[in-house]
Amino acid sequence: MNIHGVILAGGMGTRFWPVSRMARPKQFLDVLGTGRSLLQSTYARLRRKLAPEQIWVVGAQMHKELLLAHLPEIPPTRLLLEPLQRNTAPSILWITAHLYAQDKEAILWIVPADHYIPDEGEFLSLMDRLFTQCNLTRGIYTVGIRPTSPHTGYGYIQYLPPSSEGSGLCYRVKTFTEKPSRQLAEVFLQSGDFLWNSGMFIARASTLLKAYERHAPELYELLAGSANLEEGVLRERFQQCPSISFDYAIMEKYEEVYVVEGKFRWWDLGGWEAVYQVLPHDAAGNLLRGQVMVEGVKDSLVFEASSQRLIYVVGLEGYLVLDTADALLILPRAQEQHLRAIVGRLQAEGKAEYL
Repeated sequence: MNIHGVILAGGMGTRFWPVSRMARPKQFLDVLGTGRSLLQSTYARLRRKLAPEQIWVVGAQMHKELLLAHLPEIPPTRLLLEPLQRNTAPSILWITAHLYAQDKEAILWIVPADHYIPDEGEFLSLMDRLFTQCNLTRGIYTVGIRPTSPHTGYGYIQYLPPSSEGSGLCYRVKTFTEKPSRQLAEVFLQSGDFLWNSGMFIARASTLLKAYERHAPELYELLAGSANLEEGVLRERFQQCPSISFDYAIMEKYEEVYVVEGKFRWWDLGGWEAVYQVLPHDAAGNLLRGQVMVEGVKDSLVFEASSQRLIYVVGLEGYLVLDTADALLILPRAQEQHLRAIVGRLQAEGKAEYL
């Protein structure tokens, strides 16, 4: 079986501002204090099953040196460097076209660079079962996680009752809803027959190309034959690509989508709230990192990243306090989504030195 692990590492980590910056976004940070960046942890997870030459990383051209520094083991030929950011649909099509040109039987095991999976053994065991028990001839497969809250940042998968497909492991997807409203997410949670989309995808390269040809023809025209394009031509093609996620472009439309349920612990580290949920708190519900002292503070995350000064916080409840050498953010945890607007305002006002 020709399995190729693909790590998507081209994001800018907006919701980890001000610690995450364009020059060094979240995938290159050790936000969990493990001693490894998120990218290094993801690579190490795949390495438990795949050889270095079986792993590919799709990242940004501007981060080439960082990618090589964080993954010294990976052959440089396994790095695909995007000239421009255009979200995950163009990224996945580009690597798919690249692999299909080399290996017509290629199977892509696509994972984001920012997942935290402490139960790695259970996760890898599930993937072994998926590759051996599920019919990968035509379908696109994803891993679903049982929801614990009406989270509006995830896609939701409604699956059909068990059938003979995949020996009861792989279920046919009935509906795929990307980032629903809070009200709809609550309905999904209460129904009990929805899973969160983990953002991991498994499919043959040939299947993915057919899916793009049918459901994203504009992208297909631009990138399906992009395996050996010159850098300037590739940049032009990416400039013409719409910025759209794989979930919206393909998963919501493709007819043969299947899901396997992952019963291991899993977090998508999309922002600071996820870090707060993952790491242990003190008796007052606080997560404190760096040179931090608090008084009368509850249910808050205080992250001092500059290592240059003491942060003393008094009387806050349910807040994010994020300090770096040149920026300080104080924001209610419930308003974490506002970070996108904050970064957008910095861009609009030309404050590039803080991005």
